[in-house]
This record gives sequence, C-alpha cells and structure tokens, in this order.
Amino acid sequence: MAGQDRWVWSLCPSGEFNVASIKNIAATFGRTAPVYPFFWNNFVPKKVGIVSWRAVMERLPTRNALAARNIDIGDPSCPFCGEYAETCDHIFVSCHFAQVIWLVIAQWCNIQPVIAFSLKDLLDAHVVMAGSKKRKKVFSAIFQVVIWSIWKMRNAVVFGNEYPNISKVVEESKSMSFLWIKHRTNSLDWTWNEWKSFRFVM
Repeated sequence: MAGQDRWVWSLCPSGEFNVASIKNIAATFGRTAPVYPFFWNNFVPKKVGIVSWRAVMERLPTRNALAARNIDIGDPSCPFCGEYAETCDHIFVSCHFAQVIWLVIAQWCNIQPVIAFSLKDLLDAHVVMAGSKKRKKVFSAIFQVVIWSIWKMRNAVVFGNEYPNISKVVEESKSMSFLWIKHRTNSLDWTWNEWKSFRFVM
C-alpha cells in the first residue's frame, strides 16, 4: 500500500527543509555570510534601517564615496565640521557634531555615554546594555533613528543650505522614535511626557 504523497527536501538527508542546508549550498558557490550581520529592527520602518545598513557598509552617497567613484563633488570635507573627509564613520561617529548628539541622547536615555570608534560600535551598543531583550531592542531602534535623523540633517545642509542644528536632530530623534516604537510594540500606555523623560517600564 502506497504512502501519502509528501514534500521532500532533497538537499537534506532528513528530507525536511531547513535554512542551514541553503547556507551550505550557497557556500559551495563561494558565497559566505556577511562580515557584519546587521540587526534589522522591526520597531522602526525599513527606510530607517536601510540608512544604517547602507552606512555600516559605506554605501551611502557621502562626498568621500562619490569622489571614490570619480564623481566631481568639489570639496570632499564633512558638511558639519569641514575638517575631515566625509565618510559614514566620520559623520555618524567621530565628527564633533555627531558626538554631541550621542552625548545628549545618552543623557536622555539615562545611560553612560557610548564609547564608539566606528558605526559598528554604535549599532552593537545595545547588545551589552543591561535589561531585557525588549529594552535592548528599544535602544537599538533609538540609535537607528538617530542615525537616520543625522543623515536627514546632512542632506538638508548639503542640498537645502541649512545650518547644522543639533537640537533639531535630537528632537526629531525623540519624537519619531516615540511614534514608531510606541505603535510597533504592545506598550501603548507610554505617554509622550514619560518618553521625553525616559520614565516607563520595559
């Protein structure tokens, strides 16, 4: 008597599909896992995560990146400080403009100032923070929103002739992270006043 028909995954001895078998097959074609496994955070929109993802790979169209593609951009220096070449690590981490923003964000979140030497350090900062997985995920989301807001300000300076404004970046980071995180979690009882003073249960 014949058995019931069933799906069989021929690439795995058990016949059951698993992701590991796909990775093993991909590896045979010279493909390897990314050097830096980016953490996609569903507490924020994809457009926010994409900025951080592209930044950590130096794939944003910074002046340094455009110059490397032989695109004439004139002055390749940072639009915030004008002292160093505009790379992702510089405008998001080492530029004085960004450093002040991260210091203010740390004070707002009631955490120690984040010591970062690269964008990867910032994006991984939540991993070593104390607290629950949800708390760490909230911090990860906030940091990605800050990076997104800094990039928006950079574009406003470059294309809109705006003056670099730290307060605007900080306030936008607070308000947008509140709206996105509040409505993408079950913490609908958080109020704006609690968020502004970072007083709520996670």
